[in-house]
Amino acid sequence: MNPNLNLFFCLLFTLCSMYQCRDVGEAQKANLISSACDRTLYKDLCRQTLQSDPESRAATDIGVLAKVALQHALSQAKQIQGQLSKQNDKSVAFKDCNENYDGASERLQDSVTSFKSKKYSDVLTWVSAAMSNSDSCEDGLKEMGKASPILGLSTTFSQLCSIVLALTNQLAGH
Repeated sequence: MNPNLNLFFCLLFTLCSMYQCRDVGEAQKANLISSACDRTLYKDLCRQTLQSDPESRAATDIGVLAKVALQHALSQAKQIQGQLSKQNDKSVAFKDCNENYDGASERLQDSVTSFKSKKYSDVLTWVSAAMSNSDSCEDGLKEMGKASPILGLSTTFSQLCSIVLALTNQLAGH
């Protein structure tokens, strides 16, 4: 057989193997997101959030996924704070919501710090506290009969926090 032909087939085989390995790696990463999200209450939001983020799409372990979800929850809290600051409504309900989301953001920032130190039980505590802050805001707005876009954002925030709790529990082996 022609030596050039042998070299050609050798290169062709190598390239095919590399592409196949890359495809397998991509599938494993997609499966990581899918399997992690399957163990959450809000599977669709979990998949949508993690698959939209380049860091989680490249993740090789659940720790990265939990961190990304935590970052998204913190971002959502800050978005709500921004919406609250734009409101002209100076009612007690909106003032309380503003304070609640200030507290929620602080708790999530504490969670980020705890996560970096692998203090997962602290992460669970802080994220749960942030969810309580959000619930207090929602309850206050509902009691005042206030229709507000904050309620929709707040629901998403609570769902993201639930996802963080589920992923952190998986990471911590609970």
